[in-house]
Amino acid sequence: MRPTTVERTDEPMLYRAPDGSITISIPMKIRKYSGRSQVLLPKIISHTDFKEKEELTILQAALVRGRRWQKMLDMSKYKTLRDIAVGEKVDPSYVSRVMKLNLLDPEIVELILNDEMECTANFNDFCMNLPSTWADQYTHVKVTSF
Repeated sequence: MRPTTVERTDEPMLYRAPDGSITISIPMKIRKYSGRSQVLLPKIISHTDFKEKEELTILQAALVRGRRWQKMLDMSKYKTLRDIAVGEKVDPSYVSRVMKLNLLDPEIVELILNDEMECTANFNDFCMNLPSTWADQYTHVKVTSF
């Protein structure tokens, strides 16, 4: 493996060597502030371009919990939903409501996780009286992005 080198270039560059290695050049400057090195990006690149969403919505967090708890059941870490509630120190009714999210249509799950869902439903609408068929779930939660 070749060592990383820092060179100053004014234009981005991509170079493919005959041996299959790739060299990518990105214009940047490295400055030292208080003994620490800091990378200064060109003005056309904003640091917010690299930031990811920091907080999950209530539905996204509930979907993640539901999937994690389902894996715990599948791997026999817990035997029942009540065991999960005791182990995770949450209310048993909350565990059962969140576990119902595992029955959601995968397309609705994808919309929720990508933060593309436009609907009038809240967390309780997803968890209570959720229809078992995926087609009925769209009308139940009033999805408007389709």
